[in-house]
Amino acid sequence: MPPKKRPADDSAAGDEARKKAATTTAAGSKSVTIAAPGGVPAKTGPAKTGAARPGAAGTSKTGTVRAAPKPGVRKVNAAAQASRAKAASVTAAAAKKEKETAPPVITKNTLMWFRNDLRLQDNRALHAASVRAHDAGTTLLGVYIITEQEWAARQEAPVKIDFWMRNLAKLRKELEKLSIPLIVKKAGAVSEIPGIIQSIVDLHDITHVFWNAEYTADEQKRDEEVKETITKLPFVYAEISEDRCVIPPKEIMTKIAKPFTVFDQFKMTWLVQVETQPRHLTLSPAPEPNPAGTKAEFSKYFGSEIPTSHPHDLDQSEIENLYPAGEVVAHERLTAFISGTILEYHTIKSQAGHQGSNPLAPYIANGILSHRQCVSMARSVNNNKVMVGNEGVKLWVTEIIWKEFFKHVMVSFPRICENMAFLPATDDVRWSNDDRKFTLWCQGKTGYPIVDAGMRQLNTVGYMDSRVRKIVQCFLVKDLMVSWQKGEKYFMSHLVDGEMASVNGSWQWCAATGADSQPYITSNNPVTQSQKYDPHGQYISRWVPELEGLSDNQVHDPFHVLSAKDFGKLGYARPMVDHTDAKKKYVDEFKRVLNK
Repeated sequence: MPPKKRPADDSAAGDEARKKAATTTAAGSKSVTIAAPGGVPAKTGPAKTGAARPGAAGTSKTGTVRAAPKPGVRKVNAAAQASRAKAASVTAAAAKKEKETAPPVITKNTLMWFRNDLRLQDNRALHAASVRAHDAGTTLLGVYIITEQEWAARQEAPVKIDFWMRNLAKLRKELEKLSIPLIVKKAGAVSEIPGIIQSIVDLHDITHVFWNAEYTADEQKRDEEVKETITKLPFVYAEISEDRCVIPPKEIMTKIAKPFTVFDQFKMTWLVQVETQPRHLTLSPAPEPNPAGTKAEFSKYFGSEIPTSHPHDLDQSEIENLYPAGEVVAHERLTAFISGTILEYHTIKSQAGHQGSNPLAPYIANGILSHRQCVSMARSVNNNKVMVGNEGVKLWVTEIIWKEFFKHVMVSFPRICENMAFLPATDDVRWSNDDRKFTLWCQGKTGYPIVDAGMRQLNTVGYMDSRVRKIVQCFLVKDLMVSWQKGEKYFMSHLVDGEMASVNGSWQWCAATGADSQPYITSNNPVTQSQKYDPHGQYISRWVPELEGLSDNQVHDPFHVLSAKDFGKLGYARPMVDHTDAKKKYVDEFKRVLNK
C-alpha cells in the first residue's frame, strides 16, 4: 500500500508558518509541540519601564544623597531605553501579525508511542493524542517497539521484560475495545527506531506523534533523534508530555534555581507544591474510542500476533501468580492497599518479609500505575492531605517522593547514567572487587543469614524485600568492598521492579557516593539489623532452609552461637568476612579519598 501524500495545495512557506504557530498544552499535562528547525517565533516582551536607574539623583535607603548623573549620560540612557521600547513594540507587532496570518495546524491521524507507560488511565501523552484525534475526527494509533539490544545494554531483567510483554498483551486487548490499533515492531538496534516511526507516519498519514518523556541519558538521546527525524517531514509534529513524576524534573528547584541534592529539602518543597497546586495531581481520563470503521481499515493490526511473554530462568507460573499483568489487576491491588494496609504501613514497613506495598512495586516501577494515581488515592484516605495526618500514608508517599528525587537527580546530573558516582571524589575509591566474594554474594552464600535470604529471594522471584535490600547493598559495598556499580548491574538484571534512577540512587546512597547518601562512617552490622527487622527469623527461615528450626537467638548468627559440631551439621556457609575488620577497611579507604 503506497504512503498517502501530504496536501499538494500547501506551500513550503505555509508549512513553515504552521510549524511556527503550533503550540499545544494538554489539560493537566505539560505537552510540548516541537516544530522543525527554524520554526520557533522570536521571543517578545514589553519594554521595562519605571525601574530605578543606577546613578539617578535622589536619596538612598541609608539617607546618603546621591549626585545626579551628567546630562549627557542621562540623554544616552533615555535614547537607549526608547530604542529598546520601539524594537520590542515592532517585534510584538510582527509576532501578532504572524500569528493572525499563519494557517491553522492540520490534524490528520495521531500516533501514541508507548514505552514504560502501558496503561490507559492517567497517561498524559495518550490522553493528548486522543483529544487531538477526537477533536479532528481522525484516528488514533498506538505503537510499541521491541528493542532487545537497548534492553540488553541497560541490563534489563528478563523477568521484567516478561512483565512488559504480558502487560503489552493486556493493553492491546483494552485498546481493541476502543478500536485503537496497536502496532508492534521489532528494532534490531536503537538506531533503527527513528526510521520505524517515520515509516508508520508516512504509511498512515500521521501528523502528530505523542510520547511521554523518559529520563536516562540514552533514552533522551533516542527520543531526540526520533524528534529530529519526524519534524523534518512536512506537517508532522512531536508532542512530548511529562508523565513519570508528579512534579517533573527541573520544575522544582532551590531558591537559587539549582537542583536539589538534599532529600529533606526536596521533599518539603515537593509536599508544599502538591498541597497548594492541584494541577500536579490532575488525572487524565482514558482515550476516546476511534471512529466507526477503524477496525476494518486497520484490521491487520488487530489480528496480528504479538509477544505475550519473554524467556527467563524463574518459574513462569509462580511469576505470573506473583505479578499478574494488566491495569485492572494493578488498580485492584492499589485499592486493596489503600483501603487497608496503608494506614498501618509505618508499623509494618520495617518487618522483613511483610508484604506491605510490595505487591504494587512492579506496577509502579513499570508505569502500569502512575505516581499521580498513587498519591491521589493515598490522599483520599487522609483528608486529602499529604503533609499531615496518618503516619502510614505519609511514609508511603515519602517513598514515592524518593523515587522522584532520584529521577530529578539523574536528569540534572547525567554523569550517574555513565557508571560514575554522584560525588566525583568517590570515583577514586579503591574497591577490592574480589570476584569470589561477589559471586558468593550473588548466590546467597555469604554466611550472613539475612543477606543470604535477601539474595535467594531475588534469585527465585525477581524481587527483594525493601528493608532487606539496604542490608544486602550495604554488605556488598561496606563489608566486601565490592563496587556499587557491580551491585547495581546485578539488581537491574534481576529485579522485576528495577528502575534505573531508583536502583542507582539506592546503591549510591548505601555506598556513600550519591546525593544525600548515608555517611560513610555508618556501616550497619548485618547481624544486629537481622535481629531488629526479622526478630523471629521467619524471613530467614523461608529463604534459607538450612537454618529452619533454629531458635530466635541462633538463627541470626549460627556460626558464633552454635558449637562447631552443631554448626557443621547445618550445611551452611561460614561468615566470609569479619564485620568489624571489614568496616574499618571501608572507613579508612573513604577517609583517604575524601580527606585529600
